[in-house]
Amino acid sequence: MPCIKIQKLVFNDDGSIHSGSASILVSSYDKSIKGHSRKTVREKLGRILYINEGHTCGIFLSPTRGLVEYDAEKDEFAIVGSGDPRLPGLGVFPAPPVHTVFGDAYLVLGFAEKCGMVSVLRDAFTNTVDYEKVICHLLHTICKDGSKISCDDFFTRSVASCILRDIPVGSLGADTPYFMAMGEDGAKLAFFRSFIKHMRRRYPDFGTGCYVDSTPLPNDIADNPLNALCSHGIASASVQTRLVLVLDEETGLPVWFQTIPGNVLDLSTISGVMEDVAESLGIRIGSLVLDAGYVTKSVIGEFNADPCQPAGAEGDRKPRTIVARMPAKKGYPHRKLYNETRHLYPNAKYEFIRKSHTYFGTVREITLFGFRMYAYVYVDKDNALTLGRKDREKDEDAYQRLTMAEKNWHSVKYGYFVLLSNTRAEPPQMLDEYFGRTSIETVFKTGKDFLSLLPLSKWSMQTVLGKLLSDTICTIVYLELLKALKGKEISMPKLLGTTSSLMCLRKADGTICVETPNKGTKEVYSKVGIKIPSSISLDDICKKLGLK
Repeated sequence: MPCIKIQKLVFNDDGSIHSGSASILVSSYDKSIKGHSRKTVREKLGRILYINEGHTCGIFLSPTRGLVEYDAEKDEFAIVGSGDPRLPGLGVFPAPPVHTVFGDAYLVLGFAEKCGMVSVLRDAFTNTVDYEKVICHLLHTICKDGSKISCDDFFTRSVASCILRDIPVGSLGADTPYFMAMGEDGAKLAFFRSFIKHMRRRYPDFGTGCYVDSTPLPNDIADNPLNALCSHGIASASVQTRLVLVLDEETGLPVWFQTIPGNVLDLSTISGVMEDVAESLGIRIGSLVLDAGYVTKSVIGEFNADPCQPAGAEGDRKPRTIVARMPAKKGYPHRKLYNETRHLYPNAKYEFIRKSHTYFGTVREITLFGFRMYAYVYVDKDNALTLGRKDREKDEDAYQRLTMAEKNWHSVKYGYFVLLSNTRAEPPQMLDEYFGRTSIETVFKTGKDFLSLLPLSKWSMQTVLGKLLSDTICTIVYLELLKALKGKEISMPKLLGTTSSLMCLRKADGTICVETPNKGTKEVYSKVGIKIPSSISLDDICKKLGLK
């Protein structure tokens, strides 16, 4: 049985604890030492806030778990509430400061309420403390804007400390219980079910047509079963977990995420994701847009049930469709299609313009692995010319040594690509559908560059999953806010930097008095469609957040 080891415990004159730390000690059999019992530290409990007479149960400020109660007899941890009588005058639940930053947190909360995310989160997280922590981490993740400010420091200086009163500040520095709770499968299901229900009120077909792609998550997590050696996307091999993301094609917002070891990209990955979404959320994904890494013989066969039959021959049932980039490797007619279509490249009949680039595009019906497919051959003429010229300027002598056939290929290779699909369409239309896949790259970039999705470090498997869910929630709100700002000539850094200058005063009666905003802050709030109150009661804010 584990026990609590006490170190340097000092009491005040009134009997309260002045200082001291503790750890969990466990015994194991070792015949090589005297007494055959070896004692080792299983976990550091940190600062002691309360300990009972028998030293079997106490409250600690853990460096990894935050504020937590530990019972050695039961070997269990428990959450400590703000009204616990064992913690008087210790400052664990301090009164919020009188003067706090108002502008950034109130804007993000107001927008989250406006876009429906507040009601989604309240519906998904019924426990008030869990819900408040989700809101707190959401505000911190978005409002820190790439800075190194910790969650507890942000919370203390923000108006959020006046609103979210059930959160122990000390637990926010290393909130393992929060990420453990978020890593539970029930939390993930509850959120996505609530989110999809909300989105389908606005978009009835939300989630039926999706993009699927993945990104590596390099990390140093020991003994994580999600890890595998992988070299995808980096210069050398690395231990990685891969995040697979499913995005709705109309809105570009996440429908589901899943983690897989390393760079395992095959039919089982796609089928597993589709089955998981169907069973968990009741969504049948009708169309997929995939990266070349997923295009295998088994995937092609999955979307074409009958060899050498026209795609989509499923009677009255709407067929599943696939659009994917053809890999340039053995088994795929990548260069063969170039040789068959190169004589058409100068023909203006096959030209069209997309995103300020001139494209050549044509379609060929092919048989691939015994299945009938459509190959869409494209050349981005702008990229082919610009990148080809740069490559030639680097080594003109090497270029001149090429054969004429190689020079012809060189003139188009930087703009040449082929899309595969089991449906027939015009080349411009199919390219538009594939371009939609760039939405998923925007999500990855947002998560990585702005919301610190990478890298993972010193996490257990469950806390990794919890962090990914927390980051996904933040990414959704961030992306929705970006959409609201589109075309309004204001960036997120400017929005957050400008609004963070707006301060407020907390009065004893629970009224928040907001200082007079400057012109820039008024303009930002106006563009997001939120009014700045001159004063507002904490009860009104809590009511909007579903806390009253």
